[in-house]
Amino acid sequence: MDVEQQRIQDDLRGILQGDILCDPLTCQLYASDASVYQLRPLGVVRPRTAADVATCVRYANEHHLSLHARGAGSGVSGESLGRGLVIDFSRYMRRLQVLQQGSSVRVQPGVVLANLNRQLRGYRRVYGPDPATRSVTTMGSVLSVDASGSHYLRYGSARETVVSLQAVTSGGEIVEVSRHGVEEPGIPGRWAAGMRHILDRNAAAIEQLVASGRILRGGYRVDDCLAGAQIDLAKFLCGTEGTLALFTEATLRTEPMPGHRGVALLFFSRLELAARGAIAAVRQGVVACDLMDRRLLEIARETESQ
Repeated sequence: MDVEQQRIQDDLRGILQGDILCDPLTCQLYASDASVYQLRPLGVVRPRTAADVATCVRYANEHHLSLHARGAGSGVSGESLGRGLVIDFSRYMRRLQVLQQGSSVRVQPGVVLANLNRQLRGYRRVYGPDPATRSVTTMGSVLSVDASGSHYLRYGSARETVVSLQAVTSGGEIVEVSRHGVEEPGIPGRWAAGMRHILDRNAAAIEQLVASGRILRGGYRVDDCLAGAQIDLAKFLCGTEGTLALFTEATLRTEPMPGHRGVALLFFSRLELAARGAIAAVRQGVVACDLMDRRLLEIARETESQ
């Protein structure tokens, strides 16, 4: 541990309820995720409360340190890696509260998606977005990357489920955001006014983009954040990957469990025909569609024969 790491550890241990770890072994463990990249951080913070996160943000601002939110570390693009401080939400911030007989839930970012759905099973409810890593991925990550999954056609992505978010701003302030008017006091009203200005200034470009019919998934989504006279700040923050705020709690909508399921297996000789078949299937109301090519089937046969 070098001098800077020792200073960071000593400083934060006195003001955090959670853990601050700057030893070489811990930093090496957090230097990689599911991607091919490797970046060793200065230290790892495991917050217990939103106040811990806010304290860490203020400390990072004061000492010019970068912050990198982390859940399960299942990202394949290196999203949770960096040279500054990694904030690991998965260790302590895992509180889950089922609301209104399961029609909504209040979760902290460290809650694992599969565990959430296990809790909802007793209410015959389900959280719709289902990324492939749902058995390990955390809800903070689901919201941060606006995750969807193979059932996107039925449930949409995470931003379609969010009711409100508790977040820590870049200035270290804890705010609760949902739908807000531009005249409201405080940070939500200021953000709403700024968003309204952006929407008005770019109205023609946004209208043209929406009219193109393309499914918009990347970047800061502003095209559907207008809710009457209000701005849906919670929906806007979904998918911003921790660049605007760090999520510490979220209220989310759930869906009724399907009453029945059916599966169809179709074979095509060319990829072009499979793509056309998928488009035709959507018109029939399918809720999920996956593709297995010849190479994948060959690997499955080889594995089975071993």
